[in-house]
Amino acid sequence: MKMKKSFLVATAIVATMSLSSGSVFAAEPPVPTASVVSTNPGGITPMTDYVAIENASLNNGGNSWTHQAGFNYGRIYVTNTSSQTLTMYLSYRSSSGSKINIGTWTVSGNGTKTITTTNAGGQTFYLDYNTPNGTVSGTVNVRASDVPF
Repeated sequence: MKMKKSFLVATAIVATMSLSSGSVFAAEPPVPTASVVSTNPGGITPMTDYVAIENASLNNGGNSWTHQAGFNYGRIYVTNTSSQTLTMYLSYRSSSGSKINIGTWTVSGNGTKTITTTNAGGQTFYLDYNTPNGTVSGTVNVRASDVPF
């Protein structure tokens, strides 16, 4: 009987530890997402926003920025001034340090593309590019907001 009672006490302690251990680990932030907007919508006035990148030149090394915490939405506007089709890759740095691709799009020669992001607050993003001939030219603008664009 004494052994059975000890077993029950030990089981209760293990069960209690199992239930409370979930709160010890920090929750992973939500995974950022991205989607294409058919045109540059303009005219949307967020409650609070800031420009993370303004008229930066596209280059073979890509562009990167970090969304400030609390600014969970972003709009990326890319202008391709080359006659070549531009392929762009959007990724973010995960909490484990891995670079994770969340979207790949093409921008026609001398065209534009607008991408919106969600769950962006506190995340570092990377926008990389290439063209068939290896030369990229154009500009990128990134705006961060506390409300959806």
